[in-house]
Amino acid sequence: MSRAKSILGIGITIVAVDFGSALTLAPQIALFESLICRRLGGGGDCKSPEVQGELALLIGWKETLDQLPGIIVALPYGLAADRFGRKPILLGLFGLVLEEIAIRLVCWWNVVIPLRIVCATSIFQIIGGGAQTASAMAYAMITDVVPAEKRASTFYITAAVVLLGEILATPLNAFLMISTPGMPTLLGVEVELAGLSAATFVSETRPGKPPTAVQTTTIHERREELRSVGDGDDSTDYEHRSWKHTMSGYWMHLRGAGENSWDLNMVTFLALQLIIPYASSRFMWSIPRASFLVTLKGIINLIILLLILPWLSARLSRWMSWSPAVKDLRVVQGSAWFLTFGALLMALAAQPGAFVVGVCVFAFGWGFSAALRSLATALALPSQVGLLNSRIGLAQGIGSPIAGPIPQFRHSTNITKESGYSLDLNSLQAVWWFSFACCSEPFPYS
Repeated sequence: MSRAKSILGIGITIVAVDFGSALTLAPQIALFESLICRRLGGGGDCKSPEVQGELALLIGWKETLDQLPGIIVALPYGLAADRFGRKPILLGLFGLVLEEIAIRLVCWWNVVIPLRIVCATSIFQIIGGGAQTASAMAYAMITDVVPAEKRASTFYITAAVVLLGEILATPLNAFLMISTPGMPTLLGVEVELAGLSAATFVSETRPGKPPTAVQTTTIHERREELRSVGDGDDSTDYEHRSWKHTMSGYWMHLRGAGENSWDLNMVTFLALQLIIPYASSRFMWSIPRASFLVTLKGIINLIILLLILPWLSARLSRWMSWSPAVKDLRVVQGSAWFLTFGALLMALAAQPGAFVVGVCVFAFGWGFSAALRSLATALALPSQVGLLNSRIGLAQGIGSPIAGPIPQFRHSTNITKESGYSLDLNSLQAVWWFSFACCSEPFPYS
């Protein structure tokens, strides 16, 4: 399969899965809200503190438990992808589809099955490692077939393609939710199945050269070992040494993956999981109306990723004569500043207009993750790309056991205050962590 066809197949898979997930986000929240309201006897007042507090905690714990399978299996799947191939790991999206089906069954039988059982459906993500691992494999496959000089721009475009799911899904599910939230949730599962089907037609992209014994060491350690490994080693010694270095480096990757996990997780949480319920309860908006904030954010993100960042990346290389790594680092830091000021505006917003402005400023920093991924890829060996992307996914997952219940607990606590909302404490927490990313110099470049 040609390079263009490989990228197209991977893109279709990513778009379909993300579109299906985005299609179910707001309807699933609305469905949970209605079921909780019915169970607590809230009558027609589903915006009561009791209902919204229970909803916030349910979403927070569900998000937390969704990350645990990926944390457990991310590195083993990454190692397997580098050794045996990317495609089998990508097909692990089947586990994600099983989880979505299980959630629908729990909601359907909510009379006999407690709604909180939806948190246990995360166990299905052991198959494939969930969305983070699938995303890691997609980026690894793109890295395999795209030249280094085009990598950052390709990552920006890939992130923009993923955003198409949000932009298209949000108004569609708002329209479908007029009658019932059940229809878009079922449609989302069907779209995810289509994405899984598309993944079966993607060719394997793993480089033919087998991984070396230095895959799980730092850059300097890899260079030293490349000097010491002779050409006359037999295959048995090579396999033994490769496995030894792989296992000895496992804990190093696990420990290092948590260093920036707060920054990465707050981006995800503020973008989707908290904007909708916070705006809905803070400004007394319906969930379909609040979900249009995701569409607005997605449109701005699309412009940033498709137009501004590729143009800026080319100009920085020409004007400043920066290396690709330094250029990516500056984009990461600039994006972090936008994330910081956007989160600060959302935290202090007392009126809907100010909150919307904060969301817009926050959206201008959405190149953060793509630029950071490109920066990390520049420092990895080709034989370590799968492990690298799995480590990035692990970093995003490790912070969720903290970044899940705590922000949702703060949200539910704010709801119960009789004096009403004064500050968005979750956005203030994000400001604190993003400010570190603004000024960090994580890698020494010459």
